[in-house]
This record gives sequence, structure tokens and C-alpha cells, in this order.
Amino acid sequence: MNNEIYAMVKKIPRGKVMSYGQVGEAITPRVPALWVGRAMASAPKGVPWWRVVGADGALPIHKRDPLLAQEQRERLLAEGVPFVELHKVAIEECRHSF
Repeated sequence: MNNEIYAMVKKIPRGKVMSYGQVGEAITPRVPALWVGRAMASAPKGVPWWRVVGADGALPIHKRDPLLAQEQRERLLAEGVPFVELHKVAIEECRHSF
């Protein structure tokens, strides 16, 4: 199932994000957001894991690893993703959907 998750995440365009739940719902058969989160934690090179955020735009990774959260924020900012708080993107402005 991880390969399907990775394939979906690779389709998220630069400057856009999707929530873990959105990614899970876009895959057939649907997978839980938790599975998407686990897959992102071990995403191979070439998978833009930083484009997957919480449903409210939060970067939940900051609870687990502040350095990865900083990297995610920097990558998203470099792509033009707007933030409303330190660890929260303006999800309505940059949400991607299929």
C-alpha cells in the first residue's frame, strides 16, 4: 500500500499541500490517514513528504522531530506555501485536490 501512497503524494504539485486524510481518500481502496502518516515517516527519496500536512494545516511532525518540522517548513516556504502560524500552513489557500 505504501507504493500507492507514495505515487499519490508525488502528484501533489509544487506550492500545494494535501492532508493525510485527503491522500488516503484519493487512493483506491481508501486508506486511513494514520497509514499515510506512517508512510510519510519512511518516505524514500523523491517523495515530497513535506507536502502532506494535518487536516487543519498543522505540521504534526514537530511533536516528533523539531528539526524535520523546520525542514518541512523551509521546503514549503521555498515553494511559496503561506503559513498562518509557525507550524501551520494556510490550508485553504494551498490545498490541492484531485
